[in-house]
Order: sequence, then C-alpha cells, then structure tokens
Amino acid sequence: MRLLSVFLATLVLTLAAACADSPTSPSNASGVTFGQPSPASGSTIVITGGTTGGFFINKGSGQLSVPVTLRSPREVPWAILYIYLMRSGTEYCGQNLPDTPAWGPFPANQNISFTVSGFQVSQLPCTVVALHAMLHTRNNGLLTPPTASETVIEATFPVTYVLSR
Repeated sequence: MRLLSVFLATLVLTLAAACADSPTSPSNASGVTFGQPSPASGSTIVITGGTTGGFFINKGSGQLSVPVTLRSPREVPWAILYIYLMRSGTEYCGQNLPDTPAWGPFPANQNISFTVSGFQVSQLPCTVVALHAMLHTRNNGLLTPPTASETVIEATFPVTYVLSR
C-alpha cells in the first residue's frame, strides 16, 4: 500500500510539473505564449473594402484578435512585434499592420501582454493555417520576416481561418 501511495504521489508531481509549462498556463520561460485568438479556429473572416495597399482588418474592429504574452531572455534596446498570417510553412498573406507594438527598451524576464487586432492582408481569398509571432530588433523599415540574428523570440500557433471578400 505504501508503494502505491509513493507511486501516486510521484505521478501527481510529474503531471503537475509537465503542465506547468503548457501553453495554456502561465510560465516563467522565455518566449511567446498565445492566448485564445478570436474568432475561434475554423472561422471565416469577411474583409470588406480594399486599396492598392491591400485589404485591412481594422484595429479594434473585433474581426480578429490575437492575444500574446512575450518574455525575452535578455533586454534589448528596441523591439517590435510582427504577427504573420501564415498560408503554409514560409508563405504568408498578411501581417499586423498597422497594429505593430514596439518597445524601447524591451525588458528581460518580464511578461508583457498585448492583443493585436489590426492586420493588412495582401491576398484574398487566403486560408490561414497558423499565426507566427516574432519579436525582433530590426528597425530598417522592411516588412518581411526578420532574420534569425534579428529575432529575439518567436512562436507559431496553429489555427484555420478563411479570409475572403
């Protein structure tokens, strides 16, 4: 009976430790933690209007909201957050423009939470298969994904959205 009690206690502690760093619980680990995006995965987002610069999901419109918590392992003098609407492994059809938060400096080992809700979409229709967040230090005006040396932290969150007119 004592052996069973020790086994159960060890099992509970192991499960608790495993769950401590799960994406749905708070963590002290460095990186990007996604909250639950809205709308739910599987939704269709209808985008109206459009210009030569693309189509827009207006910031604060309620069409798409992506909450993230950022935690950098090191302080950087300046950082900006890009979230890409991924179509496949490296192809994307939109990013969080003009809703790009920037910090100067970005602190080390502190949780910073932000919700991105504005996106510029370059192509419709588009089936989004993931959200890819990158906190980076590039400050040269390029809107393409930063290089590995410019990236502080990043993460990908699988979703399925159909963006259409």
